Amino acid sequence: SIGSFSATVDGYFIDIKDRIVLTGNFDASGIPNVESAQFFVNGVDTKTTGLDVVLSWRKSFMNDNSFTATLMGNFNDMEIASVNNKGLDEQTFFGEREKAFLLASAPASKIGLNLNYGTKRFDVGLSFTRFSEIELLDYQAYEDPADYGSFENMIAAATDTYGAKVITDLNIGIKFSDKLKLDIGSNNLLNVYPDQQDDWSDSGGYWDPIQMGFSGAFYYGRLSFSF
Repeated sequence: SIGSFSATVDGYFIDIKDRIVLTGNFDASGIPNVESAQFFVNGVDTKTTGLDVVLSWRKSFMNDNSFTATLMGNFNDMEIASVNNKGLDEQTFFGEREKAFLLASAPASKIGLNLNYGTKRFDVGLSFTRFSEIELLDYQAYEDPADYGSFENMIAAATDTYGAKVITDLNIGIKFSDKLKLDIGSNNLLNVYPDQQDDWSDSGGYWDPIQMGFSGAFYYGRLSFSF
């Protein structure tokens, strides 16, 4: 037997009018002890084209052994069709920094490969997840363009590029009985971090809060008992 194979492919197009977003910083110095203010508004129109793909293959062996391989992918292309700022300054209402964070919410791709092998008393799972490159703008985008020579130079200095990264997860399970099982493993086994940025980032540290995370490797052991 060559095993069983399944495939699912879903395409989508999402057209959102007056999408709710968080504005940039408006001057609020007229309010005591307040420098700036942001608001949630129905501020932009977006169009997103995407594709979800899941390919799975499973093979069973004698003595209740099995192997499963699953390849998953999500692909996106988001476009900001218009900024509905009316008479307000666009860079204040929803500027380049806010646009970058919105576009990063639909990364170009996320691809995962899960490999699982199991027997009656033992199982192992190995997964690889690839996060695509994204670009965010740090707080330099709010500086005076004259300090950088031009608005374009300021945006270039504010751009934080996070290159594509692959994260590896591993779990090994040992079943001592029908009621007792031990799992050991790691999330981000190889201790991969995002590309380091400067302290202008949204968090004030080396990284913005991005999808792949920035906590490094996590190792665990878990003993499960059922009645």
